[in-house]
Amino acid sequence: MIKSICMKLYVLIMILFLYTPIVVLMIMGFNESRYNSLPFTFSTKWYKGLAENSILLSAAENSFYLAIVTGIICVILATFFILGVKALSRKTQSFCRSIMMMPMSIPWLIMGLSMLLMIRFIDLDKDLFFVVIGHVVISLPYAMLVLQARLQSIDPALEEMSLSLGASGLTTFRKITLPAIAPAMVAGGFLSFMISFDNFAISYFLMPAGVSTLPIEIQSSIKFGFTPEINAISTIIIGISLVCLAVVGIIMGKSFKSVLGGNS
Repeated sequence: MIKSICMKLYVLIMILFLYTPIVVLMIMGFNESRYNSLPFTFSTKWYKGLAENSILLSAAENSFYLAIVTGIICVILATFFILGVKALSRKTQSFCRSIMMMPMSIPWLIMGLSMLLMIRFIDLDKDLFFVVIGHVVISLPYAMLVLQARLQSIDPALEEMSLSLGASGLTTFRKITLPAIAPAMVAGGFLSFMISFDNFAISYFLMPAGVSTLPIEIQSSIKFGFTPEINAISTIIIGISLVCLAVVGIIMGKSFKSVLGGNS
């Protein structure tokens, strides 16, 4: 009994430790005070101000389009890699997967700086093309993890039976493999979108002059004059992130239930 109470208390403390700052930020987005001071007075003026802040909205739009492109590219590349690596030996598969997962262990600050130095070394200017490449590099492993987990849960006998019954490789992929991994492709795309949308380091080093993303603009606003409009747009981003996580959880939950149901 005591052990159960202690474990529940520990979980509650950890949840409070992780999410109290986020909750405070969201609450202060509705505080009338410009300096986030108490007493709290409910107001939506910072959301109205956000609607009129063309700089923040333009930066958010840039981040959105950049994240969409990154998510699509990551899903395509991850799908081709996960399917293509099956043709290799087990040792080679393990080596290739380790190489592809390395960006997850390298700090994004180092990744951004190294890509900037590479661009300067080959005498090229910063461009949106390199920003997309940088975002794909750091987001791709997350899409691959989701797809790999889904592919490993699929019974390989399904593809073997399809081929043995005379179906071509393309037909087997279209009728068997693609429908099975489609939920993981969507989930991987959402995760890549979130990683790209929130990224600061890569965008900061590679973004050309005159173009900004939302994380860069938030950093600049905090540096040169913070306004609670940042709280407002941060609250919106948190809401969007929670929706994305919920969608990913629902998709993957249904996907794994279908696999378990099929296996049973």
